[in-house]
Amino acid sequence: MVNGLRGIAIFGVISYHIIAGMFTRQSLPPGASVLLANGWSGVNLFFILSGFVLFLPYAAGDRTLTGPGDRLDFYRRRAWRLLPLFYAGVLGSWALAVTMLGMPVNSGQLVSVLSFAFVFDARSFGPAFNVPLWSIGDEVAFSVLFPLLVLGFRRHGAVRMVAAAAIVALAMRIAGIWHFPALQVPTFNGDMFACRIDEFVLGMALAWAYLMGWLPRRPGLWMAGGVALILIAWTGFDLVLREVLPPLCRAGLNDVLDAGFAVIVLAALAPRSSLGAALSWRPLQVAGMMCYSLYIWHTPLLALVAVDRARMSAPLLAASLASFLGLTFAVAALSYRYIEFGRIQDWRRLFLLAPATKTFRRRPAASPKGSG
Repeated sequence: MVNGLRGIAIFGVISYHIIAGMFTRQSLPPGASVLLANGWSGVNLFFILSGFVLFLPYAAGDRTLTGPGDRLDFYRRRAWRLLPLFYAGVLGSWALAVTMLGMPVNSGQLVSVLSFAFVFDARSFGPAFNVPLWSIGDEVAFSVLFPLLVLGFRRHGAVRMVAAAAIVALAMRIAGIWHFPALQVPTFNGDMFACRIDEFVLGMALAWAYLMGWLPRRPGLWMAGGVALILIAWTGFDLVLREVLPPLCRAGLNDVLDAGFAVIVLAALAPRSSLGAALSWRPLQVAGMMCYSLYIWHTPLLALVAVDRARMSAPLLAASLASFLGLTFAVAALSYRYIEFGRIQDWRRLFLLAPATKTFRRRPAASPKGSG
C-alpha cells in the first residue's frame, strides 16, 4: 500500500515539473489547472508516509528507542538510508548544472547544501541546481527529531502530539507567508521543516491508528471524502495563485490537503479495500520503491533533455519527454540498485521479482496516552 501511494506521489511531482515548464497557471482553464498544476503536493504525501513507515516498527514494539544505543542505531540506519544518495545527487546535479547547463558556479551554495546548513538558510533553501533537494533537508531534520517525537507519543499520546504539531506548523507557515507571500515554489518561509513537522507527526499517528485497528469500515466512502478534501485544497491553492484568495490562505489549505491524504491512507489500509488492491499494481509499487532516486534525478535530467518545453513543436516535445522519462527511469534504476541498496545481493527483491519479505500485522495494543 505505502509503495503504491509513493508511486502516485512521485508521478504527481514529475508531472508537475513537466507541466510547469509548458504552461503558466493563467494559461490553463481554472478546472484544468486545479487538476494539472498541483502535482507538487505529492511531497506532502511523502512526508506523511515517511512518518508512518518510520514509526510503524516502534509503535508495534519490534524496535525500541529506550536508550542511547537504540538512538545511535536509529541514526546510523537512517544516515545509511538517506545520505549516500543525497550526496550523490547533490554532487551529480551540481556538476551537471555547471558543466552542461551553463549555470554560474556558486560554490557557497554547494557547501551550504553539503553541510546541511541550507536547511536553516533562506538563501539556499531551494538549491538552484536541484530545487527538490529542499525536501530531503526537511526529511533529515525530521529524522534527527524522531526519537524526541517517539518520546512525545509515549508520554502525551497521538491526539496531543498531532494537535501540538499542527499548531506549531500552522503558526510557522502563517508567520513565514506573512513575511514572504507564498509563491508556487518551495520557500524557507513556508516549507522549512518546522512548517512541515505536522505532516510527519500525522503519519506517525496513522501508524498508531493502523496498529490499533482504527480503520474505516466503508473505505470507499472515506476515499471519496479524502479526494473531496484534496480537490478543495487544490482549488484553494489555484485561487491563491490566481490572486483571488490572499496568500495567507495557503497556510490553512495545507492542513486541508494533509487531512485529505490522511483519509486516503486510512482508506487504503482498511481490510478488503479496493484502493489498497489497486495500489498493489506491480509497476506502481516498483515506482514507489524507486521514488527517492526518481525524485533526486528527475529535475536535473529534465533541464538537460527538455528545458525549453514551452517553445517546442509537438513532435519534438513528445520525443523529448519520452527521452526524459526513459533516461530518468534508467538512471533512477541504477541509482536505486547500486547507491540506495548496493549492499543487497539479491537485486530481484528490489524490483519485486522475488518473494515478499516481512510485513507488519496489526495486533492488540494499549491505547497511547491521550489518544482518545
